[in-house]
Amino acid sequence: MKKLHLISAMYSSKGHGREYIRNMCCRLEDFYSITLHIASDKILETPEGIETNYLKIDYSKTDANNFVKFSIFAPYIRAITKQYFSFCYYKKILKSELIREGDLVYIMDYDVIPLVFLIKGLKRKKTSKVFLWIHSAKFKSRDIIYSIYKSIFKVIFNHIVFSNITAIVVNGKYIKTEILKNLKISQERIHIIQYPSEILFKKIPKDIARERLNLNKKDKIILFFGMLRKDKNIELLIKSVSEASILPKLIIAGSEASVTRLEIENWIEKYNLENYILDIDYISEEKMSLYYSCSDLLMLTYELESGSQSGPLSLAREFELPSLVSNVGEIGKYVEENNVGLTADPNIEADFTKKINIILDNDFTLKDSLRSAKEKYSWESASLKYRNLFDG
Repeated sequence: MKKLHLISAMYSSKGHGREYIRNMCCRLEDFYSITLHIASDKILETPEGIETNYLKIDYSKTDANNFVKFSIFAPYIRAITKQYFSFCYYKKILKSELIREGDLVYIMDYDVIPLVFLIKGLKRKKTSKVFLWIHSAKFKSRDIIYSIYKSIFKVIFNHIVFSNITAIVVNGKYIKTEILKNLKISQERIHIIQYPSEILFKKIPKDIARERLNLNKKDKIILFFGMLRKDKNIELLIKSVSEASILPKLIIAGSEASVTRLEIENWIEKYNLENYILDIDYISEEKMSLYYSCSDLLMLTYELESGSQSGPLSLAREFELPSLVSNVGEIGKYVEENNVGLTADPNIEADFTKKINIILDNDFTLKDSLRSAKEKYSWESASLKYRNLFDG
């Protein structure tokens, strides 16, 4: 049985990464001997039947909510901190001597500068194949510092990374197209595996979910779920919902990152939004399932610069919940191509509000296409693609 190493510093942080790896290990453990390298000094819940390598690094210190106090500088200070902790993580992985000649390695998240150190170390170990998951295809930005970072990113990937790995994994056609336009890699080395999402708690009837959450069964409910970041355009979310003719209830659930609870409360007051729930915290999978089950619509107002897939959007598929998203990047392409909701233009005044009214006023339903997408992008489908990729 081939040895497969999963490298994910983010596993020690709360979020989609842990859920993804749990499901991946569950589907692949019969085909590979899996080792998960964990950047933590605490014992975490891990998938059964796999080997774990704890590296005594507290990567949870890089969680976004630890940097909220730095205000506008938070993203930059966090980015530098992550580079340091990732370097320590990679160094300890290589030093542990668990990765040996002929092994398979899947790097599931990374920080660019220390990544060079990792892949060169893996090359010296003569690993059989090294795969890299690239989550985002955001190459342009109004942020000068981010643009400089991406310039460094391009140089490193074109001249060092791609020559030392076997292939990359992306989550959709849009990301693949953007990588081909911006980086020097052949399309044969880019493999699309859509982001499957599956949690331990399944969909329950809407009335029961609302009863458990003490919500009105007659309300129209819009859900925003995920980390609170500036690029998610949460002010536009609140403004659009507040202007909807049907007066829906808005649930905002997620933990603080570059957007704080206070900012959200100020926007709620600014736009006179009266019918809402704020659950600003880490959301357990049980609570997550209740929010998805009770809702009529998932809404994501991401900015035009966004180029990645979305965990909350993929999870909506599992709960057969239609979505309203910005017509940008991978999320816009996914919703339009699979007919799992509607898209709106963040630059067109009231376009999101107009689409809210279309969906909620007409009891908009897409059950057939949601079920089709759920099957097409299931973990069963993804695991077959991973096996084909790893086995070559």
